[in-house]
Amino acid sequence: TWYKRQSTSTLNGNVCTEETNDVEITVLNFLPGSISAAQTICEGTAPAALTAVAPSGDGTYTFQWQNSTDGSSFADIAGETGATFAPPVLTVDTWYRRVVTATIGLTNCVEQTNAVKITVNNFVPGSISADQTICESTPAAAFTSVSPTGDGVFTYQWQNSTDGIVFANIGGATNETYNAGVLVADTWYKRLVTSTLSGNACTEETNVVKVTVNNFDPGSIT
Repeated sequence: TWYKRQSTSTLNGNVCTEETNDVEITVLNFLPGSISAAQTICEGTAPAALTAVAPSGDGTYTFQWQNSTDGSSFADIAGETGATFAPPVLTVDTWYRRVVTATIGLTNCVEQTNAVKITVNNFVPGSISADQTICESTPAAAFTSVSPTGDGVFTYQWQNSTDGIVFANIGGATNETYNAGVLVADTWYKRLVTSTLSGNACTEETNVVKVTVNNFDPGSIT
């Protein structure tokens, strides 16, 4: 916007008008662009890189990315001054936004983009117990369970192994608890817990328990 002032002088009934010089008020108008997209990830993994719509309007732009663990209090991320940003591995819910500074001459104007939330699916798979020793061809006691806790909806898959190293799914064993039944050889067990949150499935394992089967040959008499 430009401004000038008109001055009117009246003398003996005669009116004269003159104008001052013009002054310009330059308004730095710009849009900070936007960032996307909100996503849900598993704990300890890296989210997809955030995409960005570039700012538009007046000035020369510089950037500073910020993060927050509560969606309210944001802090600068050291060294993250590019137009785009790829978040690191996360263990807690984190919000991000980009601060855009537009500069004309000595004037700096600051605006922020929208904030996006990275939801981290945090859960503890619980545990199973206990190790036991049984006689050959007898049933093992049912395992006890500490339930999983944390985010998401939980589903289960029990696995077993004959060497404690290579595990395979047990068909139909998809409940929180499991009864191994009659055994003839040492067998190890663990439970896979899958937590599903916002369509994202994350899987963790419990501890391993061993059922030791006392196998022996009683010999013979004649």
